[in-house]
Formats: sequence, C-alpha cells, structure tokens
Amino acid sequence: MFIIKIQMHKQNKFHLDHLTLGALPLIDPFVEKIGLVGMLADALGNERYAQALVVLLKNVMVEKDALYAVQEWSGQYDPTLLFGAKFGDDTFARSLDRLFDADRASLLTRVILRAVEAYEVDLEKIHQDTTSVSVTGAYASQNKKAVQLKRGHSKDHRPDLKQLVYELSVSGDGAIPIHFKTHDGNKTDDTVHWDNWQALRSLIGRSDFLYVADSKLCVSKTLVKIDREKGRFVTIMPRTRAEATDFQEKVKVCLVRWEKVFAKRSSRKSSRIDLYEVASGIHQMQEGFRIFWYRSSEKARRDWESREERISLALGHLEALADRKKKKNPKTEAALKRKAQKILVRFKVEPWIHVQTALEQEETFKQLTRGRADKSTAYRKIIRFIPRITCGRNEAAISASEIMDGIFPLATNTDLTALDVLEAYKFQPKLEKRHALLKSGLCVAPIFLKKNDRIEALMFIYFLAQLISSLLERELRKQMDERGMKQIQILPEERPSTNPTTAQVLRVFHARVRHILRPVPGGEALQTFSDPLTTVQRQVLELLRVPAAAYE
Repeated sequence: MFIIKIQMHKQNKFHLDHLTLGALPLIDPFVEKIGLVGMLADALGNERYAQALVVLLKNVMVEKDALYAVQEWSGQYDPTLLFGAKFGDDTFARSLDRLFDADRASLLTRVILRAVEAYEVDLEKIHQDTTSVSVTGAYASQNKKAVQLKRGHSKDHRPDLKQLVYELSVSGDGAIPIHFKTHDGNKTDDTVHWDNWQALRSLIGRSDFLYVADSKLCVSKTLVKIDREKGRFVTIMPRTRAEATDFQEKVKVCLVRWEKVFAKRSSRKSSRIDLYEVASGIHQMQEGFRIFWYRSSEKARRDWESREERISLALGHLEALADRKKKKNPKTEAALKRKAQKILVRFKVEPWIHVQTALEQEETFKQLTRGRADKSTAYRKIIRFIPRITCGRNEAAISASEIMDGIFPLATNTDLTALDVLEAYKFQPKLEKRHALLKSGLCVAPIFLKKNDRIEALMFIYFLAQLISSLLERELRKQMDERGMKQIQILPEERPSTNPTTAQVLRVFHARVRHILRPVPGGEALQTFSDPLTTVQRQVLELLRVPAAAYE
C-alpha cells in the first residue's frame, strides 16, 4: 500500500491511500457463485486455509508469484478483496499440504457439479487431451504417494527436464474444464483414457455423452470397453493401422469417390476456400466401428508445404556432412551413416530421401627423408579410404505420399452424420487453447516448490484457475451473443475483438485503483473515490453483471 502525504491550507495534513483493485472484483462473483470458499473449507477443515488457497488462485490468475512473494503482492490490494490479506508463505505452504491430504477427488466433483448447475453447462460432448508441465531441479527425494516427477515424452520439447503429465477434459459448451488429473512424468497418453472415461461417467451420471480425443484413444481394447459400456466416442485413427494402408491403395488406383461435406473460408487466408469432402461408401475398423475418411483442401496445402520444408531442411543438413573441412563431421563410414539416419529421423523424412554412403580412395605422397625435396627424393604413397555421402529426393515415394495429402480418418461408434462427426472433432483446438491458458496465461512453469506433494496440490489450484477463467470467458461471450454484439474494443489501442478472452479482460482492469482520503494514516476514511471507468470497462461490467459500485 502506497501512502502519499498532501498538505492543505498549510496546516492540516491529509493522507491519501491508494489500494489496487485490479480485476479481483470480476473474479469474486464467479468464486462466490460456485461457493468455492465453503467447499474448500469443508474439505480442509479450516476456513483460513481455504481462504489462503483462494488468494493463491487469484494470484495465479492475475500475476503469478512464488509463495514467498504472494504476501507482498497481496499488500498492494484492497484487503477486503483478499480476506484481510494477512497470509504468510508458511500459511500458503500448510494450506497446500492440507489440500494434498484432503479428499481432492470428492472436492473436485462437488466443485464441478456446482459450476455446471450454476452456469447451465451442457455436458453432451466431452473433449480430452494431455500436456506436460516441465520442472527444473533434481527432485531426487519425492513423496511416493504423490505424482512422480520423471523424464518422459516432453510436449514442451525439453527432454532434459523432469515433468508431470496434466490431463484435462472440457465440455463442448464453452470448453469449460470439468475434470483433470496429474500423472507421473513418464505416463503415456494411450493408458489414461479408460480411467478418465469412467471418472467422467461417474461425474456426469450417465455414459451416453460423446467422448472426443486424439489418436491415443484409438486403442482396440479401450474402444471396445467404452462401446460395451454404452459409451460414445469420436477419435482420429492412426495411419499405422492396416485400414489406413488399405485405403491408401484404393486412393492410389482411383477407387475412392469423394462427396462434399461443407466449405468455409480458410482461417489462415480469407481469400481461399477450405473444402471438406468425405469418401463415399461404408468404411470400418477391424473392430467394426465406422470410419469416415475426410479430405481438406487447406490441410492438403499444409501437408505439402510441411513435407517440402522438412525435405529441404534435411537435405541441407545432409549436404553439410559432406564437408570434410568441418572438424565435427564424422570421419568413419559407420559414424557417417548414424549421423545421416539421425537427421532423417529428426525431420521425419526417411521415405522421401535417398542416402548412400561409400568409401572413396584418396592417394597422398609423403617424403621418406627430411629436408627440401629434389630429383632424388623418394616418396611413399599413402592410400586412405574416405567416407562420402550422397543424397537426393525419392520422387516416387514423395508422389505416393502426395496422394494422401489432406486426408485424415475419424473413427466413431455413433450414428452421427459425417458432418456431425467432423464438427465434433474440429472442437479439439478449443481444448488446446485451455492448455495454452495453463502454460502462457497462468504461467504454470516454472514451479517454485521443492516438494512434489505440494506441486500436485498446486496443480489443483491451477485447475480451479482454469475453471474460473473459462466461466468468465464463456459468460462474457454468451452475453455478447444474446445482445447481438459482434465485437468489443478490448484489445490494445481500442482494437476490436470478436472472441474476447479472460486475459484481455484482466488486462483492461489491471490498473484500477481506489483512493481513500484519511485525516491521519490508518484513520477513518473521509472520502473514497476512484478514476472514472472507461467505456470498455463499463461494457465488460455490464456484460458480466458486475455492479459498477465495485470499482467506485
């Protein structure tokens, strides 16, 4: 809290307190509507710890700090917005310990059901995906009852760091997070779906919701289990299955007829039309589930560009291996082959590039005696075999791959139409934006904690932050739709946004401050006032149904 002394009438001294409000008055209605503090207090058995966790949640949403810095951060704000703002880092640490020991599964269920009921979230479609959260440090000693931080397949492209796997499921209505789970860092995606589907069935209370996930769901055992339990799914079928090879052969000999599904303007270039087609006829997996084969004109363009770029980069690296002047280049044929193979694997171009290595004979001559050479000088011929590499494009393989550009298969056990299945799967990028919110918006890493059990508890707080952020975003967009507002000038320089995000809303209110005039420091308030609200701030408050008095 910053205090500025001003002198009036040369005798009386007054003190002007500046208390930051920021976006906290926007967050409070959502926290209160789902009764978050009360549910946390019941689960932890301590209201003060529950309040501390909500303060952590607000800090994560507004300006993430390490535990030891949260007290300093909260000191800038109006204490009434942070339960008095008298929390030390020990309190935050103990509250995380208490949360780890609590029945978090039951707590999660109560929170989600309350949020779904309060905001009327439709749970007909559920989308699932995982991401990795990297951590720094050795973490040699870990609580065996908590998530294990290990090296695994890093989606952050940091295989050198330990990580945990964060699994998230969201609704098809506004991408509201409705379930999450943290897994050990070496957990693979194909092993999580059955348990996740069962958890969702228990949460929702029925099994006929549509479960949408990526190709890691397409495991025969998992699909059959979900189908036997009357579950419904949509997933992308991996190209490694025999059904994909058979279909590619049909495409190669022109035995596939394509029918238009729909067309729309390209999201990347509005001057182009993205045409979606589906292969006519009935196509099935070996398990008997329906396959829809789609072809997108824009995806075909992206596939071609991606392949050509990777081929070009790989050829450049392979040609660099032929330069004998570079000291780091391999000097033996075996080492050269290994290096070349690594390049092919790195750029995923093994079928499209020919690579050959051979030993070429190189002759040199060396004097047998010292001194300046003359007509009588004798020489010894030295023969060395130098490994050489030659590479080039495999045009036949490239042409064979081109026929599958833009084509992708979706598998389902439902009776949905080709258009409905496609639209269901095309919602997956909205889930990926929730992962982006976790990593970029909420800045989940780095994690300033030494104990893995506290890290697991902290991930629960991050899920709650995702939940509140998503509800705020959904409510704002919903109100815009109901009022026929196509955009709002919420971006910097008053530029319009058709799909405002929580991050944009928080930015607009970040600098809001309340001024309190007092006769002496800590004295009774003589007058309370604040800067006038801007037009966009008033619009946001009205759309979120937050009274303007919260900022006055």
